[in-house]
Amino acid sequence: MLAEEVASQREALLQACWAHHLWKRPHLTTEDGSALEVLSPGWLNRTAGPDFTEARILIAGREHWGDVEVHVEEKEWWEHGHYKDPGYDRVILHVVLKRGPKAACRPVSHEEIPVFAAGPFLSEQVLESMHDPEDLLRRYENIPGRCGLRAAFSREDAVSRVVAHAAERRARDKAHRVVPLLEEAGEEETFFRLLFRYLGYRPHAAQFEGLARRFPLRELMPLLGEDPHQARAEVLGRWFGALGLLQGESPAMRGPGPAEAESGMAGEYARLKAVWEALDMQPLVQGISRGGGRPWNSPERRLVGLFHHLYAMGRDGWLKAWLAFLRRLDDLRDQPEFRKEALLALEDFFFTPDWEPWRNRVSFHVRETERSARLIGTERTVMLMANAVLPFFLAMARSRGDLELEKVLYRLYIVLPPEGPNRRTRFMEKRLAGLTRLKKSLRTHQGLLQIHQDFCTSFYEGCDRCGFPDLIAPQSAGGC
Repeated sequence: MLAEEVASQREALLQACWAHHLWKRPHLTTEDGSALEVLSPGWLNRTAGPDFTEARILIAGREHWGDVEVHVEEKEWWEHGHYKDPGYDRVILHVVLKRGPKAACRPVSHEEIPVFAAGPFLSEQVLESMHDPEDLLRRYENIPGRCGLRAAFSREDAVSRVVAHAAERRARDKAHRVVPLLEEAGEEETFFRLLFRYLGYRPHAAQFEGLARRFPLRELMPLLGEDPHQARAEVLGRWFGALGLLQGESPAMRGPGPAEAESGMAGEYARLKAVWEALDMQPLVQGISRGGGRPWNSPERRLVGLFHHLYAMGRDGWLKAWLAFLRRLDDLRDQPEFRKEALLALEDFFFTPDWEPWRNRVSFHVRETERSARLIGTERTVMLMANAVLPFFLAMARSRGDLELEKVLYRLYIVLPPEGPNRRTRFMEKRLAGLTRLKKSLRTHQGLLQIHQDFCTSFYEGCDRCGFPDLIAPQSAGGC
């Protein structure tokens, strides 16, 4: 009866039992009879990947640190495709209600994963009182870490100081990684590749960087003539063709619908394809994956947006234009409206003209919309600043001994808004910042990412033995 009740509520009830140790007896065992002790059930993960991360358990007295996956039926490991997803290779325990014919195996190492069959350990009294397992999970999800408890009893500036120090460390590390790239390709080509890479987002970063290498900046510059429409066709034909975006059907061949005729996408497709075919080159990829991202972040829109930025700034020297741009911001450095002025200047720097048809498009084969949007918006611009612009120019400033440039870069780091949230920053906001207030800025965002990297995923000591809380304040502070 218990098994049917749990199965009817799916995984949430089983996850709540795992998170809160709601078993009818304290001594647990895995399916092979080994003693199982849960030192920490891990952190609940609501995004893609295993259900709990950074768990610590003992199996037959041996400590394991990693992820835990929960399923009602064991066969779901295979049905959900976890066996081929590298994100599941750190799973140390498979918690299931119903056994299946085949135990789960890690996708990379192919090691069989220990199984905890929860059925015999479920408590009827606990299940009868558990009317809302999702509420239990929400409470568990928002439990602060030891660092958050320490922060709550510390001065606010003590927490901010540690986060700022982590952010500066992250900026230095990124700049340091740029140095060998400068030695390999020089300043302009390195910056060009970095901007391409981070414009590609995570799913397409390597393909976009490969595109910058296939068509280096020095080869594109002569194409940026007086006619923006001709320059656009020459550059976009190369970029779209190399990414496999000009293969398959033309938009005009998709049927009698009016969308293509209204938008002129058939003509756009034909012009770009003619440029690509005249080059007689093979594409870098046969067809770019959409990666499950937002449609408005499509590769086509990013490339068109980058063309307009390159055309507007590149004809008189692209790197020179960026340096001049940063110098202008330096003149505003001490102004009270520096953040606002910096954002307005960046918006102008990545301006998209009103005549650009891709403002209303996400791909050749998706109908035009009434909505019009910038091709490189504020969130993506901040991402480019954090990962390409600031690291590159910080490396350049240090190689040239340009202290004034370095100062304006750090000022931007402090005042720019944060990048969009991700799984790691959401985790840190709950663990560290849930009970204290931190200024929302790019520096704070980057500092939280660095702390997560250095402490939350890099050591096998677990949250209960983590040394990070001691950096916020002395152990005597607040008695935490």
